[in-house]
Amino acid sequence: MLQKALSLVLLIIVSPQLFADQTWQPYPDELQSFRYTEQDLAEHWQDLTDGFRGPLPTAESLRADAERWPEMYDFTQNHLKTTARSHPDLAALSDGELRSSFDAYARELRRAWALLFNGQFREARDLGLALGPAGYFPGLYAQALYATLIESDEESRRRLLKEVITLTEDIMPMAPDHPMIRFGNAYGKARILENLSASEAMGTGYTSEVIDTLEALLEDDPDNIYAVTLFGGVQSGIIEKAGSLIARMTYGAKESSMEELFKRAMQLAPDFPGVYYEYARAKLKLDEEKEALALLEKTRGMTAISAEEALLLRASNRLRESLE
Repeated sequence: MLQKALSLVLLIIVSPQLFADQTWQPYPDELQSFRYTEQDLAEHWQDLTDGFRGPLPTAESLRADAERWPEMYDFTQNHLKTTARSHPDLAALSDGELRSSFDAYARELRRAWALLFNGQFREARDLGLALGPAGYFPGLYAQALYATLIESDEESRRRLLKEVITLTEDIMPMAPDHPMIRFGNAYGKARILENLSASEAMGTGYTSEVIDTLEALLEDDPDNIYAVTLFGGVQSGIIEKAGSLIARMTYGAKESSMEELFKRAMQLAPDFPGVYYEYARAKLKLDEEKEALALLEKTRGMTAISAEEALLLRASNRLRESLE
């Protein structure tokens, strides 16, 4: 376990440099801008997350996490001591027991989330990784959003998603029941699968892993909107690549199951544009263009409350225009 933890520390330290020569495209100027801060995030947290991204980071939530996942707490404390030299603004967090600095640590986590909601994805990623496992949630989420909704180069996109997979797999033994770590791992794999041929997808072994993870997440929490939506898209992708018979026999993927998942997602988050965008994409994989267009029409006139939603609305508009 010690060797694995040391390897993970090295990966996190080196990780920001892995992509130092890769230019991240900025959040588009033409889209709505957002100015959330760690100070005002509390008043917006419920609207921004609908409760689906866990509690607002506070000293109390961090204490609860430390009790539930003590290995992750110990790793975080050691990680902060290791990275303090390269992140002097976080150096104070490495002095003494982290428990005595939970208020300051929570503020930095809120800052990472604010950067994410503002569309400052590179900054959110770098701060998140510097903060350790708790920072992975906004940090790797920002990286996955950037890879999915902004990055246009397929090779760069895949590298970014593979890093999400690697880091979540490395930390998972410390918190094997953590929903956000497990979802992030499944998300990275599912997004990579989307652009692979049927034979390439089978070769990765990702399909069964994604299904197992999403089924387990939904067994723990049937209202996990992200797992519900992703699972619907995954099922449509399997049917598209394998055909309905093989998809059902091999992976249990069925169009009726896909429909049930997306209808559930619309009930859970009727104002979230991502549900309609992903549902439309799933319909297109099944050659149901008219139905896809009707779903995309539902996003017309929606108002974004975060950079993620603004990017999803842009993607929805572009897809709708391509079908009209």
